[in-house]
Amino acid sequence: MSNKFYIYKSTGSTEPFSRKKLFNSLRRSGLPYQTCHNITNKVSCDIKQGDDTKSIYRKALKLVDQESHFAAVQYSLKKAIFDLGPAGHNFEKYVARYFNAIGFYTQTGLIIQGQWVRHEVDVKATKDQEMFYVECKFHNKTGIKNDIKTALYVKSRWDDLKKGPEGKNLTGFCLATNTNFTKDALVYSEGTGLKLLGVNAPAQKPFIEEIKDLHLYPITSLKRLPKHLKMYLLSKDIILAEEVIGEIPLLEKFGMSEKEIEAVVMEIEILTRKIV
Repeated sequence: MSNKFYIYKSTGSTEPFSRKKLFNSLRRSGLPYQTCHNITNKVSCDIKQGDDTKSIYRKALKLVDQESHFAAVQYSLKKAIFDLGPAGHNFEKYVARYFNAIGFYTQTGLIIQGQWVRHEVDVKATKDQEMFYVECKFHNKTGIKNDIKTALYVKSRWDDLKKGPEGKNLTGFCLATNTNFTKDALVYSEGTGLKLLGVNAPAQKPFIEEIKDLHLYPITSLKRLPKHLKMYLLSKDIILAEEVIGEIPLLEKFGMSEKEIEAVVMEIEILTRKIV
């Protein structure tokens, strides 16, 4: 029945509405099977021909939030990462935080000499004998995929940097994104050793799932923090939700009440300690 309905994607193209796709996205929020089934039914019954993915997402998110605030943040994590934009520098800092969380020392926005030319490296990550250069590709629309051309471009930079003055210490190159990779990009990267981080990579555990396990929620995940404060904190290099705990005096300075601040702190604890 649902396949009779065509919905608009963020790219402007249309596709048949898929109950299975909606259900699977709900399951990734951590809600029980039956709860996801019930929400899928409610949302499906409310869909009309020509609805867009954004309106469907909002309807589903509202129902998820009624069940569990933690699950709602899980469900909306991809959007929270998109909200780090519109420019990509906050995403670069976020990726650096990820490498910090797995034991790497990071630097961002470096200019490094290759064999022939100088390259801007978004993130340099080092740990013991490992040194990764990371290229970050941030997109403002969910439907944009990173194709084989992007993978080829990053691999060619890797080859030039590998033969540069610092190349002898370079052990790998990584391409990180907030969207998906095409099949060709996945196959090529696996064959060449290019590390991918994204919505559908690595295959064994995609980046978007790993950051859930590490509790690396961006401050844009916080529902109790006003948007203008999120933007201000981002401008001050406060990227992760947990980093807001050290900025309580700033929240007070911006006029948040004690009750509002307590709500923000509780939300952060829910995200970082899984207090549901």
